[in-house]
Parts: sequence; C-alpha cells; structure tokens
Amino acid sequence: MVDIFEEVDEELRRDKYQDLVRQFGPLVLGVAAAIIVGTAGYQGWHAWQTSTREQSSDAYEVAINALEANRAAQAASSFDTLVETGTGSYATLALMQRAAMALEAGDNVAAAAFYEQAASRSGEPLIRDLASLRAVWALWETLSFSDVEIRLTPLTTATSPYRHLAREAIAVAALRAGDRERAQREYQFLSTSFDAPQGVARRAMEGLALIAADGVPAIPDSTAPAPADGAAGSETETVTEQASAGDSGDD
Repeated sequence: MVDIFEEVDEELRRDKYQDLVRQFGPLVLGVAAAIIVGTAGYQGWHAWQTSTREQSSDAYEVAINALEANRAAQAASSFDTLVETGTGSYATLALMQRAAMALEAGDNVAAAAFYEQAASRSGEPLIRDLASLRAVWALWETLSFSDVEIRLTPLTTATSPYRHLAREAIAVAALRAGDRERAQREYQFLSTSFDAPQGVARRAMEGLALIAADGVPAIPDSTAPAPADGAAGSETETVTEQASAGDSGDD
C-alpha cells in the first residue's frame, strides 16, 4: 500500500516538474542565451578595443617620429588621420600636436582652433583644461577681458588642475583692461593661496607690486606641462605623461 502512495507522489512531483518546465523553461533558456551572447559580445568588444588602441598608439608614434625628423607635412597628415580615426585620448593628443605645429608656424588662429577642438573632445581634465588655457594664450593679443574671463572662469574651480594659471591669466587681462580692483583681487587670492605653485604665487606678488607702481604685467608664463613628444606603451601611460605634473609645473 505504501508503494502505491509513493508511486502516486512520484507521479504528482513529475507532473508538477513538467508544468514548471513548460512554464519557466523558455525564460530560463532565454536568460542563459542572453548571458552567453553578452559574454561573447563583451569579449569581442574588449578585443576590438585593445586592437584599435594599439593601432592608435603605433600611429601616434609614427607621427611623432616624423615630426622629430622635421618631416612636418608627413607628421601633420598622420596627426590629422589620428584625429579622424584615433581612439580614446590619441585623437585629442593629435589635436594638441597640430596646435603646437600651428603655433610654431606662427598661425595662432589655427592653433587656437586645434586647442579648442581638443578641449571639446577630451574627457580628461588635465588635457581638456590645458587645451582651453592654451587656446586663450594663442589668441591673447586679440581677446578682450570679457573673452578671457568667459573662457577661463570654468577653469578656476577648486578641482581644476590649472585653476591658478587660469586665475593669473584673468588677473593680467583685468589689469590690461584697466580693472585694477579685479586684478588686485585675483593676485591677492593667488599670493595667499596655500596650494598655489611657487611660481604663480611669486608672480602674483610681483603683480601686486606692479599695481602699486601703476604697471602692467605681461602675459602669464605659459609653462604648464605640454604634450609629450612621443607615445610609447599604453594609452593610459601616454595620458599620464602629458599632464603628470599638474599644478606643480606652473613655476
């Protein structure tokens, strides 16, 4: 008799299991398939990213070598190609190099345009803010105080890597425009800021002295870290080389 009840229970369990399979089987299979496809897709995407990053690194190195060998036309063409096809920060670094080439050729307008493109494309604050700052320096003689203020005020936040250089440029532009009060306020801030680089603090003190003597200082010393001349290794290493100094390079 016990065997009969056990057989009945077994049949009931089997029927219940089959019902569950019919009800949830397609869902389980769908989830499993999605996991498999997703894993394969991620692995493929990662491999593609690695490959394209390595290609960009190689192309950047070729362009730098051409530049160092004074093959300017070849270097410019290689950098332009990287701007269009480079991955990650390599396209931005190519724009920075094109800007530097334009500056050397005396074309400040073109240099500023390249810097502005680099700033708009980069998600790395060290590169983005450096490009914005250098765009202002490139156009310094043609920019009004309002232009300088509008362009550089976003760079003066507490987390901006070039906040002190940006404030210094605003102070110089204000003094050039005859706004002694604004210039003095900016210089005073820089001269007493505990985290201002020594060079910036020293020039701020000199600026305050010039205000007292009714003088006008020159454009700030543009000694922020420049893009490296070469790019070997990974993209992360390249970006680190571009701006590892941060504010410490402002002296």
